[in-house]
Order: sequence, then structure tokens, then C-alpha cells
Amino acid sequence: MKLILSRKGFDSAAGRMPSPILPDGTLLSLPIPDDSDPEFTYNDLKHGQSSYKEICSQLKRTFEDGYCHLDPDLRPEAVVRRAGWRPAFGQSGSALSHLNKYGVGAGDVFLFFGWFRQTEFDPTGKLRYVKGAPHQHIIF
Repeated sequence: MKLILSRKGFDSAAGRMPSPILPDGTLLSLPIPDDSDPEFTYNDLKHGQSSYKEICSQLKRTFEDGYCHLDPDLRPEAVVRRAGWRPAFGQSGSALSHLNKYGVGAGDVFLFFGWFRQTEFDPTGKLRYVKGAPHQHIIF
């Protein structure tokens, strides 16, 4: 059995911001921008009544209406799904080649970790990062 670590969600290269730890403690792993995966946009994805695009905008990161890659796709409530949807992750491109090179397969443990930072609501009710909150790499 192999142990595999995979950095997912926004990072310093793709998203340029940490995913938020919401005031209620939710780790909201934001998907990576990816126009080659034309299924969902940040505006399609929801947390409660807010789209991921709105959440990112409040945190000072704006997006065009481009697509994003849900990997891992673990939040069934984030978007309306086709019948039979099941949570999954899927590697492609160089990430898939890397896993194949090392013989990763059934029975191996695959851990995801992401870059996160605590958020709070400001006096006007908008989301912001907590001043001085540490940047955290969290396995989930």
C-alpha cells in the first residue's frame, strides 16, 4: 500500500488565494480554475445562498465566468447533479502520469491537502480573512 498526498483546490499558482475556513468552521475547498473542464463555473457552485464566485469576490479574488475543475468532487449540495451522482476524484494530464509512474492504484491511500485561512464577517456582513490569521495546509 502506498500513501499519496495531493494538493487540491486553490493554491499559490492556480488560484492565488487560500480557500476559506468559513466562520462556522466549514473548510470550503475552492476548485482550481480550468477552462478545459467545461462543466461548472464558480457561479454555478453554491454554499448556502452564496455562489463560490460571490465568496471569492468578497475575499478580493474575482473571476471571469470561466470554468473550474471539481476534484475532489465531495460536496453534493454545491451544485445540482445528474441522477446517480457519486463523489469522486479524477486525475488527468501530468498529475495522472505521475500517479501511473509510481503504480498508484486500488488499495492505496490518497490524502488531499489544501491551503486554507480563517475568515469572518465584517461589520457590513461581507466575508473577509481574519487579520493575522495563519495560513494553514490541512489534510481532508
